[in-house]
Amino acid sequence: MKNKLKLLIKDGLNKKLNTKWFKIVNILLLVIICLLLNLDTIIKIFGGDFDDPIEINIIDSTGEFYDLIKENYKITTATIKENDVKIKKAKKSYNDLSKSIKDKESNDIIVKIDKELDEYKVDITSFDYVDTVTITLLTNSINSAKQTIMLSNSSIDKEELANIYNPLEINRTYLSKDLDENHEMIEYISTLLIPIFIIPFFLLILLVIQMIGAEINEEKSSKSMEIIISSVSPKIHFISKIITSNLYAIIQSLLFVVYFVIGLFTRVLLTKTSLTNSFSGEIGEFIKTFLTSDILKNVIKCLPWVIIMILLSFIAYSLLAGILASMTTNQEDFQQLQTPLMILIMAGYFIAMLASTYEKSTFIIILSVIPFLSSIIAPVLLITGQIGIFEISIAIFLLVFTIYILIKFGSRIYKVGILNYNSNNLWRKILDAIKIKD
Repeated sequence: MKNKLKLLIKDGLNKKLNTKWFKIVNILLLVIICLLLNLDTIIKIFGGDFDDPIEINIIDSTGEFYDLIKENYKITTATIKENDVKIKKAKKSYNDLSKSIKDKESNDIIVKIDKELDEYKVDITSFDYVDTVTITLLTNSINSAKQTIMLSNSSIDKEELANIYNPLEINRTYLSKDLDENHEMIEYISTLLIPIFIIPFFLLILLVIQMIGAEINEEKSSKSMEIIISSVSPKIHFISKIITSNLYAIIQSLLFVVYFVIGLFTRVLLTKTSLTNSFSGEIGEFIKTFLTSDILKNVIKCLPWVIIMILLSFIAYSLLAGILASMTTNQEDFQQLQTPLMILIMAGYFIAMLASTYEKSTFIIILSVIPFLSSIIAPVLLITGQIGIFEISIAIFLLVFTIYILIKFGSRIYKVGILNYNSNNLWRKILDAIKIKD
């Protein structure tokens, strides 16, 4: 019995892994992941200037604006790194600067300030359109500088003027004792979990469901199912399909991780620096902060629970897919029966996306322990700290119990449905099969 199971698993894996389709897709995945992780470096190799800061050259004939604009811009650019934009006093004439920008097609900006008959005149020159954030901050800084100059030139007392510009000291008090000092980073991580965890997991679950349905229906359509079942019991055939599909999902998941590591290693080689220093801007700052914070320890603690949850989820979904597929005779019938599965997966996907918006919502926490929905929601909530070990333990227990029910009653349905080629009253056939004792 064990030898037959091993033979079916080995044969099933060979059919999946030793195909041109599998090899081509994984080569493409490796190339795409490496390209995405090294996109900025590749652009720079082909002439891009990602790290070159925008220079704002100020020609101030009045002698009043430069220092104020520079100071105002610094204050208002809390979200922009210092190396993104540099404000400096122009050392060349307007004509020389504009010619240089035009010849180089540079992103630099010229701000020319003059005064005509007690009216200030400002001209901003650039080669191309300036991004909205930069131009908004620049114009706000210029207007703020103008207000400061106008007030300074007025008859207002200097002490009173100083009080106008002196910012209020605002103390913030939080009454809740449950607030986390890493709250902003946790929110940022939750947004990253969607592309990094949810989407690959979502796609792999869909792949497993489609794979099981396609294989079983192919065997039934070609009548090879009768030959297989004459050699092995339906139960062994059922178990082999589940194990094969899950092994395939695990192998593909590990390959994703390997491709990601290769992509990061390639980045280190291309940038000729450490991994943390290879990322610049906000991403680099985030990685450095993340690696030195307590959140990393929390992620490592959660990882075993997340892995257990993922493995159990694959088993549960593949069991349900196998049961439904056994009652169908073609792919069209299976598409009808797998609709509830698709709804569950999509619901879990969208709820997980909304988890950070409705933080610690009782409704979402309840959904995170419901089998099938918990597959996607619970790991995200656990890593972001919205649920703890108690809730994830309940989710795992309910998922294990669901798997037990699916194995107990699913094997009966599979045994009846695997050689049944009648596609009428599918749901009635399932209910009748459950009543049959082993």
